[in-house]
Amino acid sequence: MAKFASTELFDFEVKELELKSPANDATSTLESVMGIMQELTSWLVKSGVGYTEFSTALKPLFYNEAIRESDYIKQKKTDSSLSLLSGLHRRDVSAYRQENNGHYLIDTLEAYTPMSIAARVVSAWIKSNLAHKLPITGIDSFEALVKTISTEKHPRSVLSELKRLGMVIEDDEHISLQSTCFKPRPDLIQSKKIFSANIADHLSAGIHNLIQKDDAFLEQAIFAESLSQKSIDQLKVLSEQLWGEMSEKILSSAIECSQKDFGKESATQRFRVGIFSYDDKYNKF
Repeated sequence: MAKFASTELFDFEVKELELKSPANDATSTLESVMGIMQELTSWLVKSGVGYTEFSTALKPLFYNEAIRESDYIKQKKTDSSLSLLSGLHRRDVSAYRQENNGHYLIDTLEAYTPMSIAARVVSAWIKSNLAHKLPITGIDSFEALVKTISTEKHPRSVLSELKRLGMVIEDDEHISLQSTCFKPRPDLIQSKKIFSANIADHLSAGIHNLIQKDDAFLEQAIFAESLSQKSIDQLKVLSEQLWGEMSEKILSSAIECSQKDFGKESATQRFRVGIFSYDDKYNKF
């Protein structure tokens, strides 16, 4: 019995060790992030951003976070240590540092954001002052334009992608650029910026609560299932009504606080509160 009790205790200690191990935490975190990435990947693909462009754009983000983590834990910054923290190859770490004149943190990330082949084709089309309507084949054609950008992608595949994105139309063996390529919608760009800022702050609040576990932010949601469409409609109306009342009160208080704090040296912080609703009427999964 004593031997059995000892083995049971040992097994318990091993399980505790596994639960608290860095590998277990990394795996569970990655699994959680994949749930978020499912929706982001859908948005990226629908917008014409593929894995190559996205993974390339992520590299400097991982690099910058490795720099911040090194500063946080007061660890000496070397190419080797930053490579281990970020998961990037040492040559990438060295290249980023050299490109920033020896400085570690990258201040401007726009230069590291690549364009997809489809976007590069449209950009070259506009910059080359070609006609807005090109023949599919021949000299000064769409196929010739694509081949100046990439010889790996078939022009027909690029055409299909541009048509899917609504950037061109095909008519009578000719390809025409849509007006949206010349005049981006400012309202859509602004909506994306607001949405991105909202999601970023929401993630920051939730991640802080998971990692720091002190001075927690408000980050909660109400979930119900097995509902009829009538019940969904009822909950939508109630949510919008309550949000209207709450947002009016918070906005009034925020304006009052802003006026009171105006000009103070300590007035350097910002505040955001939001609400969202979702039902799976349009869920494709």
